[in-house]
This record gives sequence, structure tokens and C-alpha cells, in this order.
Amino acid sequence: MNDGTVSQTEEHITEAAISNSSAKIFPSGTLLIALYGATVGKLGVLKIDAATNQAVCAIFTKGNIERDFLFYYLLKQRERLVERRTGGAQPNISQEIIRELEVPFPPLPEQQRIAEVLFKADRLRRLRRTARELSDTYLQSVFLEMFGDPVSNPMGWEIKGVGSQIRSIRYGTGSPPLYQEEGIPFIRATNIKGGTVQTEGLVHISKDAAKEIAKCKVSAGDLILVRSGVNTGDCALIPPEYDGAYAAYDLIIEVSYPQNYYYNFIINSGYGKSIIQPLSRRAGQPHINAEQVKSLQFPSPPTSLQKEFAQVAQRFERLRVQQREAERQSEHLFQTLLHRAFRGEM
Repeated sequence: MNDGTVSQTEEHITEAAISNSSAKIFPSGTLLIALYGATVGKLGVLKIDAATNQAVCAIFTKGNIERDFLFYYLLKQRERLVERRTGGAQPNISQEIIRELEVPFPPLPEQQRIAEVLFKADRLRRLRRTARELSDTYLQSVFLEMFGDPVSNPMGWEIKGVGSQIRSIRYGTGSPPLYQEEGIPFIRATNIKGGTVQTEGLVHISKDAAKEIAKCKVSAGDLILVRSGVNTGDCALIPPEYDGAYAAYDLIIEVSYPQNYYYNFIINSGYGKSIIQPLSRRAGQPHINAEQVKSLQFPSPPTSLQKEFAQVAQRFERLRVQQREAERQSEHLFQTLLHRAFRGEM
């Protein structure tokens, strides 16, 4: 269940299991809400007849409330429901909490109008998200077409050490400065994902704090590689909008164009991960150092071909920026309408 329709499932049970257990088959159109664990409050609307386990509550509405209106109201109330979780290892909400939830009852035609407006805004944000997800595989296809699978190296590219291509490599700060809402962007490991810098959870530092960690300053085109923690080995190319930002306790790698685009992609690929992960194993948390990065060896295609790939990657990233902004705007529109709808302002 992921706040949308449910038309297929990962698991199935037999008719005999239905007959010999408390499980019930709910008809297509049933509204579902998750009661247990990290998924508390997640919603779904069945598009198939299906059974559920005890972690899912089925809701059947009467004639005075529109199902989709209730769906969006429950979505709006998720934080409130999550706050009411009880229990230890697997916190949950009860059916009683759902039953006691107060719901506004505007006239049925008004409920239908509100649900229709929210559905359209919801569909728009889902389409934006799907477009971004579909584009995720584009650059991988281009890479394989131009360079072949790096595991088998079918084009016979010379194998070279990364160290021979690096101008410099240095560490970010081990003692994070005081964060603030505005100021100079400060990139942490959690911001490094998908080969670029993600804005979600990005913090900022003051100019005075930046002076104390001058070595941590990054430039557009630098590579930044997570050196410890759960996402050790994740790599990002610093985009132009973060030129002059500062970085946390990670490796800041200066690589000439166009090799920086090539190495960013290959380090983040499954092939790159398979090489880095054995190097990062430690008794405690995973960790990798500068010398280990310099020792990495990858196929090294001609510079002209790497430049061609870099140009494609640059055009692709401009498209991704547009996609992310479109997704952000559609999400903002939906959340705004969701809040206004149940305040009687729509």
C-alpha cells in the first residue's frame, strides 16, 4: 500500500487458507489503511478482490460519505494518527482509533467535488514522479551503449587506476559546524544520492563557520564520495548551483573534465559498488580512505568518448533539474489543496 490503488500483490494465499483462518476477502473498491509499524497510516484502494493480514484495516463507508473524500481526509490526518501509535518494537494504531477519528461531513455533492479536485492534483504529482523514475534508466542505457558492460569490458578498454586521473583528493570536516536555516550550503552524506546533490535535508552554515573549514569548500565538477556509514561509496558530481558549497566528513575529489562525469557514473554503478564494498569493510561501520580510492581500477575509454558521454550527461541533468522542479511544484500544489480542502477554503 502506497497511498494509491492496489491492483497486484507480492503474496498470495489459497482458498483453503481463507476457509481455515480469520482472513476475509474484501471486494474491489475497499478502502484500506495500515495499522502497524513504519507503514502506519498508509492507504490503499483495492482494484481487485483481496485478503489482508491483521496489520491492515478495511473501511466501508455509508451513503453519507464519499469513499475518495475519506481517503484524502485520512491522508491529511496521517501525522495525527502516527502520533497516537502505541507499543514497543512495532508501534501500531488500533481500529478503535480509526473509529474515533472525527470526520467533517459537508454535503455529498461537495465531498465529491473536493475529492475530484484532489484526485486531479494527486494524479499530476504521480505522473511527475513516474516521469522522473522512468528517466532514471536513461543514462545507464547510454553508458552501456557507448562503453559496454564494465564487468566484461567487451570493447577492451585499457584498465587504469583512478589515482592517475585525480588532481587532488582531500577530506571534509570531521567536526560539523553549527547549522542554520540560511547561508552557505553544507553537503552531508544524506544529500549524496543518484550521482548528484539532493536538496532534501540540506543544511546551511554561516560565512564565519565556513572560514574555519576552508579545506571543505567544493567547486562545480568536483566529485564527493561518502567515506563512512551505511551509504559508503555513494558518489556525487557537484552541480553548478553548489559551486562554493562546503562538505562534511567525506572525500572531495578533483577530477578533470570529462573524466569526472565518467567516474561519477561508474563509481555509482553496480560494478563500482562491487569493487568498493569489499574495501570498505571494517569491524564497526563501513569506511574507505583516500588511498583506497586512488587504487581503484576501471576501464578507461578514450577521452573523446568520455567527453561525448559528459555532454549527454549534462543535457540529461538539465532535464532532471526541470523534472525535479515540476515534481516539487506538483507536490506543493497537492499539499496546499489538501490543507485548504478540509479547512473549507476550496
